[in-house]
Formats: sequence, C-alpha cells, structure tokens
Amino acid sequence: MKSLLIKSAIASGVVLSLATLSRPAMAGSFAISIENAGVQNANSSNLVDAHIQTFDAQAQGYSATGFQWKDGTKNIGSYKDTLIMNPDQYGAAGGTGKYFDVDTNRSGNGQKVSTLNLTSPQSYFGLWWSAGDANNVLTFLSQGQTVFSMTTADVVNYIAGLSNKASYYGNPNSAFKNQDSGEPFAFINFYDVGGTFDQVQFTNIGGTGFESDNHTVAAGYKSITGDVVTAAVPESSSVLGVFVIGFVGATSVMTRRVKKKSVLQLS
Repeated sequence: MKSLLIKSAIASGVVLSLATLSRPAMAGSFAISIENAGVQNANSSNLVDAHIQTFDAQAQGYSATGFQWKDGTKNIGSYKDTLIMNPDQYGAAGGTGKYFDVDTNRSGNGQKVSTLNLTSPQSYFGLWWSAGDANNVLTFLSQGQTVFSMTTADVVNYIAGLSNKASYYGNPNSAFKNQDSGEPFAFINFYDVGGTFDQVQFTNIGGTGFESDNHTVAAGYKSITGDVVTAAVPESSSVLGVFVIGFVGATSVMTRRVKKKSVLQLS
C-alpha cells in the first residue's frame, strides 16, 4: 500500500512538472490602459529608459526593408514592411509630421503586417492609435514566441462604454479638428507585468488601416497609469494554480487509499 501511495504521489508530481514546463505564455501578464481623450504621448515621467519614434524623419510611402530606429547613437531596433503617411484626418500626432500605417490598399503592396524588432527586451510599449477600428491586432513576442496578442476591438468596446466616449471620437488636432468623427483616437499603453518582449507585430485584418504614431518603448515603468482596459493576472498566480492542482491530485489519491484502508479495517 505504501508503495502504491508513493507511486501515485510521484505520478502526480510528474504531471505537475510537465504542466509547469509546458504551459503556454500567459496572455494575462499584460495590462492595457488608455490615456485621457486628446492625449497623444506616453506618460514619460512614469517610464524608465524610454524612447519615442515619431516617424517624422522617415520618407513617405511603403518600404519592404523599413528602417533602423536610433535614438542618438543608441540602436533601439528596426522596422520592417513600413508604410509612412503624411498628416491627414486619419493620423499624425499634433496634426503635423508623419505617421505609421498598415494598409493593404494604401501600401500598393498588399501590406497586412509590419514588424518592430527591438535590440534589447522591453517591458512597456505605447502608441497613439488614430482612426481606430476593431480590425487592428498587436502581437508581442519574446525570442520568437508569442507572449501576448490582442485585437483593438477590446479598446473600441471599452471606449463605447465610457460616459465621455464622444470626446474620443474624431481627430483632436486643429488642422483636422473633428474629421473622421466615426472613429476613436486614443493613446494606448501596454505593460508587460513580470516579463519582457523583443518584437511587436502590427496586423490589419480588414480592409481598413492601422494608423498610429509616437511609438514608445521603455525598459521599465513605475506604475500602471491611465484607465485600465484589461488588468494583468500575474503569471505566478497561474504557476501557483498548477502546483495546487498537482498537490490536490496527489492528496486526493492518498486520501482515497487511506479511507479505503480504514473501511477494510472496520469490516
């Protein structure tokens, strides 16, 4: 009987170990928030070692090779398959300079995905999401493995439920004031809680565009700011859950054996 108990406990332990090692990256480790209506920049005072890409220095049009992102002499990363647009009703923070887009029709090259490869791991990403719709997807990867992916439908739905939702709709900049009034404009923050990423993919799954500006990365952050759209569930909680399941499984087997033995003794 003792041998059987030990074997059962070992079996549960093996299952526990496999579950722990093979569990997928937890999407819940990201927290997502939006800044107040009209805000078009990250909260820089909350970020550690932050860098901003405004796209103003880039040539207008589509480029398969993209460009290098440098901040002074520091190499932040590189963009691939980029579409850079001049300011219009759909984008360009402040109504000036240029902005980033993913658009099959505008690119003239069937563009559906753009990629930002980062030189070093980051734990924060932010962007001014302009002319927003539910067809945009952001995917974060670490060493080639997806750690989080979301569709902007979540943000659209969140804004639609706000009492001041009207203040997010329409271009807020004076040059294009209230144009494109049927779509939201908001600065979105992505916080990787307890982890990092080294690649961001921008995908447009519909026939619209994925317009954005002021891409911001940071190695760290002090707190989660803005109105939280999706709260993070720390990965450690998931690991603990797996351990609890394994422990309960082993205990359950042992308890059943003990109870059976007691019954046999009583009879």
